[in-house]
Amino acid sequence: MEQFIGIPYLPHGRDYTGADCWGILFLYYRDRLGVSVPSYSAEMDAREFHRSSIGPLMAEEREKHWHLVDAPLAGDCVLMRAGRHDSHVGVFLGQGLMLHSEGPHPSVIDRTGDMRWRSRISGFYRLNQ
Repeated sequence: MEQFIGIPYLPHGRDYTGADCWGILFLYYRDRLGVSVPSYSAEMDAREFHRSSIGPLMAEEREKHWHLVDAPLAGDCVLMRAGRHDSHVGVFLGQGLMLHSEGPHPSVIDRTGDMRWRSRISGFYRLNQ
């Protein structure tokens, strides 16, 4: 787990030298779970970093590849609002913990029940397999 903590924040980053929130999920799924998820690098590079443009991309992809779960398991995606838009993700680790990165800070483990996060969580999603 140590390899995922402290990764510098880098918009559109998808490796250990720098990653955004999706980059952290991408690395975790690839290297911890052995599961391939889309990187969305090209889609993100084509957009300016505005929550209003990221939210629709996330909604579209969520419907294709993920399903909402009531009881999250370790490895599920935590979808969160940033402002009015579902545009931030983390990885649920179990026991109320999540791994995520929110710029400009490096990746960390936070409690999903902390005041800062609990009101922002839109849902927990599991990858369709």
